[in-house]
Amino acid sequence: MKITHMDHLTLGHRVAQAREERGISQGKLGELVGLDRTAINRAERGDRKLTMTEMVAIADALERPLGFFVNDPLPAVVNRRRDLATPSDDARHDTTPALDYQIELFASDALMLLEMNLLTPVKRDPNAKTPQDHNEAENLAAAVRRRLGLTDEPILGLGEVCEQLGLYTYAAPLGPNGPDGGCVEVTKDVESIAVAVINGDMESGRRRMTLAHELGHWLCGDAYDAMAGADCEKMLFSFAIHFLAPRSGVTRVWNDHSEWSTRDRALAVSAIYLLSWSAAVSQLRNLDLIHGRELDLLLNQEPRTGDYVQLKLTWAKEPKSPYLSASFAAACIEGYTTGRLTAARAVELLRDTMTREDLPERPPKTLEDLRRSFAGHGD
Repeated sequence: MKITHMDHLTLGHRVAQAREERGISQGKLGELVGLDRTAINRAERGDRKLTMTEMVAIADALERPLGFFVNDPLPAVVNRRRDLATPSDDARHDTTPALDYQIELFASDALMLLEMNLLTPVKRDPNAKTPQDHNEAENLAAAVRRRLGLTDEPILGLGEVCEQLGLYTYAAPLGPNGPDGGCVEVTKDVESIAVAVINGDMESGRRRMTLAHELGHWLCGDAYDAMAGADCEKMLFSFAIHFLAPRSGVTRVWNDHSEWSTRDRALAVSAIYLLSWSAAVSQLRNLDLIHGRELDLLLNQEPRTGDYVQLKLTWAKEPKSPYLSASFAAACIEGYTTGRLTAARAVELLRDTMTREDLPERPPKTLEDLRRSFAGHGD
């Protein structure tokens, strides 16, 4: 898939969308960029071509990266949910313009790095499909763990683990009441990568569950399946919880704390496997370690930080926020140090995780570099 320059009409729609989301009028935008209102109006209708200088000014005025306006949109992202920890029969694919924007931009940037050979695509199982029942979901989670060389230990550095499977992550500020996240495939020939944007304003346990869920969509090959329904979501939730907290590991933690109360044992599982409270107690019920009535009681006893501290349980809050996959960040730095990306573009790609002052110094050009630069120019 190549990203090409948009036609004037699509570009105009993008300008109108960004302007409306910023809450400013055509006249105000014209003032900011040195054009009259009618010029902005004609540009938004696709009747007037915008120069690159004007587009740079518009992007700056609307506080959007230039790529948002001039790159073709990738396919719409699906699998956006709320309440992943407690899926219901009417599971939804909630989204917001902010999530759509972040995923489309992240995917476009990933595709650019992929085509520059700064990111490496992976091959997926062409026969992969969404699990049809909970046993299949648990078996898939175990198979993925074996592929990664993991046993039943907690997964620390979930974002790095996802990178190994070709999924790159950005934890974006989408608001505490915003959507959980979404993912999309970025294709190059027969190999692919995928990107996921998760809501960095959610608590860390929910961030992990969202990312594991998106990983399930990517591995099962349905990142474009706009018709994915409640059953699909439930099975991928089942994959996610078994991937994060496998049966044998959770059972061992539960048994190792047999002298504790039921609630305190649940706290141990939650802390050690970095799960939200609802996800932890739901998994205990899935594994028949607690009864249905105990599940209801525990869900109504949401713990506080002090409950964990009192039991000397620590909680590693990861993936952090903002978070950007390490390999994606490294690709941006390589692009900068090799002269293929400007400092401004590298910082933009790094999404507020680094400033220009944080960028490494570019190595001095060698004589061979200079020869290559002038190759083909003649004497």
